[in-house]
Amino acid sequence: MSTTPRSRRAAPAAPISLRASPTPHELVAAPELAVLVALQQLLELTTLTLAAIHPELVGDRSYLRPLDPQVVVADQLIKLGARLTKAVTCYRAAAIAALHAPDTDDIPF
Repeated sequence: MSTTPRSRRAAPAAPISLRASPTPHELVAAPELAVLVALQQLLELTTLTLAAIHPELVGDRSYLRPLDPQVVVADQLIKLGARLTKAVTCYRAAAIAALHAPDTDDIPF
C-alpha cells in the first residue's frame, strides 16, 4: 500500500492502456505499481513453468485416469494465478487512471 497522499478523482471517460512498465512519473506518484508489474511477470512465469512441467494441463488429457495430486495442485495454482493477475490488472488500471484524471478538488475561481 502506498503512503503517498492522493486526492479523490473521477474516473476518466476513456480506458487507460497499461504499458509493460510504469513511467518514472507514475512510479513517483504510485510506487506500488513497480511491485504489481513484478507480480504480474512472476505469475506469468509461474504459469508457463507449471505448464511445461505438467503438459497434461494444456494438452488433451484422459478423463479415464485420475490426475496426479501434484498436477491437480498445479492446475489450481494456474487458475488462482489467473484470478490474481486480473485483480492486479484492475488495480493498476485504477491507480494509473487516478494519476491521469483531472483534479476535481480544485475550486474554479
